[in-house]
Amino acid sequence: MTLSRKILAKAAISMATVLLVSVSLMNKTQAAESASLEVRNTAVVEKFLNEVVSGGKQELIDQLWAPNMVWRAASMGEVRGIEPYKEAMKAAKTSFSGMKLQILDVVAQGDKVVIRFMNSGTNIGGFFGKPATGKFTKWEGIGIYRLENGKIVEASFVEDIWGMQAGLGNITAH
Repeated sequence: MTLSRKILAKAAISMATVLLVSVSLMNKTQAAESASLEVRNTAVVEKFLNEVVSGGKQELIDQLWAPNMVWRAASMGEVRGIEPYKEAMKAAKTSFSGMKLQILDVVAQGDKVVIRFMNSGTNIGGFFGKPATGKFTKWEGIGIYRLENGKIVEASFVEDIWGMQAGLGNITAH
């Protein structure tokens, strides 16, 4: 191999090394940015659950939810828009007092945060066509939240309504 070819080969190897290091650093930066997004999104969802659902601070809904938000619950239907959602939250407070949501598991990836939770409260008003029982009950559920620009834009839930109703004495569990 001639001297000029050796120099070109070394230069190509050096350039390839620089390129690989740059790509590696870029991938680490992208991974860090993604992890940072997931941490921020998880913090928004946890703030909503801890301070609004469990803490009753409904004035924080505008700060945490986007105006065009969509809330879906498998057994309760769908609510579109922040104002109808606020009304639904107020109505929930007339059915259960002392509602507390305990976060059991959190998984976050990209723009989504998934929470497995234990909800609890005392039934003080009608719910699913049944009169108030005055009983305390607990039930599990899973919520999937999607966020954009630091606000919740979509949430979908599946909750153990059967278990809740059994705990209230409205149905017999098998």
